[in-house]
Amino acid sequence: AQVKVQEGCSLGCTYCIIPRVRGRPRSRPREEIAAEVEQRVALGYREVVLTGTLLGTYGSDLEPATDLVSLVANLLERTNVPRLRLSSLLPHDITPGLLGLWPTGRLVPRFHLPLQSGSDAVLRRMGRRYTVEQFCQAVSALRAAVPNAVISTDLLVGFPGETEEEFEASLALC
Repeated sequence: AQVKVQEGCSLGCTYCIIPRVRGRPRSRPREEIAAEVEQRVALGYREVVLTGTLLGTYGSDLEPATDLVSLVANLLERTNVPRLRLSSLLPHDITPGLLGLWPTGRLVPRFHLPLQSGSDAVLRRMGRRYTVEQFCQAVSALRAAVPNAVISTDLLVGFPGETEEEFEASLALC
């Protein structure tokens, strides 16, 4: 079952319309999320996927502010969900605090980190807020903390202005 915990985005990537159509990030209260997770478990779901347009920003707009690590820890403590999975994260979302939650055994060791390009120049033109090095550091941190991690990604090829060398950088990184 999918449970949306956050909606909206403020990143403004050059190729994306989401900030204009979905607005700024908005988070749901964690009590409401916990109740929905428990409801899904009562219906027989054994896995719940926490989703959001910009999942890593969860809670920054709430009063008092909170974060994704606190939400996940709270759900692990307050609910009986056998398997909890996170949808898409960005490299800067992969923190020691987040990775420290995996030993519970209830978090699914599957991570989706959109790369978009293996070229820093293309990432800058896209308006992405990370570098290839930061992406690789996040992957290394994941592999070190969660040895059985499954990692997926997205790539955009043929981005306007992308050169053959920039494409080759993406291919080499893959």
